Amino acid sequence: MAVGVLIFTAVIMTRIPLLDDLGFEFAMTVAVVAAYAIGLMNISLITSWRTHQQTMAFFPMFWLLGGVSLSTLFFPYGVMFFKSWMSGLCNVLEGTAFYLLLPGITVVWAVAVGMVCALLCRKRLYASLLFVGVTLATYALAVYRILANPPVFVYNPIIGYFPGPIYDEVVRITPTLLIARSIDLVGVIALITGFGICVDAAAWKIRLGSLFFRYRWPEEAGRSMARLICLVACIFLVAAYLYRAPLGIVIDRNYIQQTLGGHKQTAHFDIYYDVNAETARHIDLIARDHEYQFARLVDFLDIDPPGQRIRSYIYASADQKKRLMGARYTSLERPGDDEMHLNDASFPHPVMKHELAHVLSASFGNTLYGGSYKMGFHEGMAVAADWRGDRLTPHQWSRAMRELGLAPPLETLIGTIGFWTAASSRSYTLCGSFVRFLIERYGVTLFKKAFPEGEVDRAYGQTLPALIHQWETYVDSIALSEEDLRIARQRFLQPSIFQRRCPHEVAALNHRARQAYQNRRYPESIRLFEQARMLEPDNPSSLRGLLYATYRNEEYSRTDTLAAYMLARPGQLVGLLTDAYLIQGDLSWKRGDVDTARERYEQALSLHGSDRVDREALIKINTLEQEDIRDDVLSYLMATGNQNAQVILVSEAIDRAPDFAAGYYLIGRRLYLAESYAQALPYLVQADSLSLPAPLLQRENLRLMGRCYLYEAEYDQAIEHFQRLSENSTSVWMRGQAEEWVMRCLWFRENGG
Repeated sequence: MAVGVLIFTAVIMTRIPLLDDLGFEFAMTVAVVAAYAIGLMNISLITSWRTHQQTMAFFPMFWLLGGVSLSTLFFPYGVMFFKSWMSGLCNVLEGTAFYLLLPGITVVWAVAVGMVCALLCRKRLYASLLFVGVTLATYALAVYRILANPPVFVYNPIIGYFPGPIYDEVVRITPTLLIARSIDLVGVIALITGFGICVDAAAWKIRLGSLFFRYRWPEEAGRSMARLICLVACIFLVAAYLYRAPLGIVIDRNYIQQTLGGHKQTAHFDIYYDVNAETARHIDLIARDHEYQFARLVDFLDIDPPGQRIRSYIYASADQKKRLMGARYTSLERPGDDEMHLNDASFPHPVMKHELAHVLSASFGNTLYGGSYKMGFHEGMAVAADWRGDRLTPHQWSRAMRELGLAPPLETLIGTIGFWTAASSRSYTLCGSFVRFLIERYGVTLFKKAFPEGEVDRAYGQTLPALIHQWETYVDSIALSEEDLRIARQRFLQPSIFQRRCPHEVAALNHRARQAYQNRRYPESIRLFEQARMLEPDNPSSLRGLLYATYRNEEYSRTDTLAAYMLARPGQLVGLLTDAYLIQGDLSWKRGDVDTARERYEQALSLHGSDRVDREALIKINTLEQEDIRDDVLSYLMATGNQNAQVILVSEAIDRAPDFAAGYYLIGRRLYLAESYAQALPYLVQADSLSLPAPLLQRENLRLMGRCYLYEAEYDQAIEHFQRLSENSTSVWMRGQAEEWVMRCLWFRENGG
């Protein structure tokens, strides 16, 4: 029966995305099913043997049942191995290791617990209920840990390991997982040896009183050894419990706060940060921005400030955050607990306002966790309150998705489950646009009424389809350029994790490759990016990474070949096209072919892939026109080492060409990035007075000047430059960003920032 259940489960999983490969999700699912199939099977066998008055010693019975039970795992493994082999294996070694660690150890645990339950209860029904009760208790403990403490990961004897948010695609076997499963095995040893001493084999019962009863030699020798093993195992378990936080298995708030070490208190926040990270140097500015965004959100949501301080945790790195609370790149909030967890990032923090909106939603959210049961409303509210964009607003991005045919049905995304079926970039943007539309048209009060349960009929007196139709009519009236649509296609074409092949393995390889690249281990980076491409040949991150890694490793022939491949591929993403053109331009300049270099830079510029790419292309085109100094400036722009040290090349260039505005801009930008704001301003001011060669560069120069003045607490000057930036902006999003900086400066000035 157990074999049939496991085979049936494996066959079903071959049709379910993300579960249809020999990997983590498959192993975890098999572990859950196997725990019940094996545990109940063993209870049935033992009660049957007892009914037929068969006699068997406890420890031989454990070895027999354990061996038979473990053998059942070969069948689902074989089904999935065959399916994965037919479709292309991702990482068979790691998949097998996950299978051994998760269902393998779970089956051993289920055998031990099932035996004890069967011997404690004479009737099979009662033993089965006891077994189910034990498993539910382990789940309840896991859920309690997630609800009571910040970490969103959990180690559990049945599932083995729940790693956290689905958006963190890198799932690997870690030392902590090995330790946790070792502890589970030691727990089995303690259980078997402890209860094994107490078993009356003739009566098929556990007599706890015989734990310390002494028998004649040599039987007593075996019992003494079992007692010793049980004692050692229990000591090990106690030690593991005492050191559960340093081991990374069960982590609480106090341990996170102690590990980070830094604490900054404001009127409405307790901010915890790593004292050894960059955050520590900017904590006063970060704290002020917390209060600024708090004031903005309280006003936007029309709520009373919470009565207690909000805890904000800022981690030094994504890896530290993954280790301490389970989410590497995903920022998280806990509305019911008034706290949020962020990665360290450049100022202003890109997602802090979004997460803070979630925390503040507790004042009008549901009673369970302070949010909305409709995930589209839950996340859409935060996007609507934050209203950040990147080139376009969420309304404009939504219009682009609809025109390109990339928008999933909004009614599906609003639901509790449907939100997760689409790529996050699409779900968040569309739901945020819809919620913002509702707030702008009907006011925030009605939305807050609908928010907890998603009851739009009661709040608005209209059905959800009717409101969606109004939103569709609104966004479809927004005009977009062909350039906007090209960028939108690049932004939203990435499919959901459920629709990609080998997502965990590709993500892990790309992650390791980027780390190697950042540490200038270019050959290793190239090897890892190539491995990722073997699994997903046209993965954008792998292609881009390989392009730059081969270039930095001075394998120019390979770089040129890869760039040509990227340019020739039909339907290529705009971002990859611009990267390829820029790299080809750099290679042409290195070969002394200035005309071809200029042509490639102009081709990159014509695509308008992003403001960053356009600025780079404009600077390089402008530099090529300066025959006397272009070699020095381009050497700086293409430097592979420390650009801070090589900026002297640009300084010498503007000494020879004092009217070269881009040179002053480059030095000012480098000083800005080095946080030398006072030193950067004279260069940026000079670039502004000489007039940079393109409006895009002029706007970026104004932005840098405004931020330098802000960081130097010269708020009036900062406001003046951000207002100029707003006046010169050419898009709704750009103007909104400039006005946001003006409001920030005004708030800082008025509140003693």
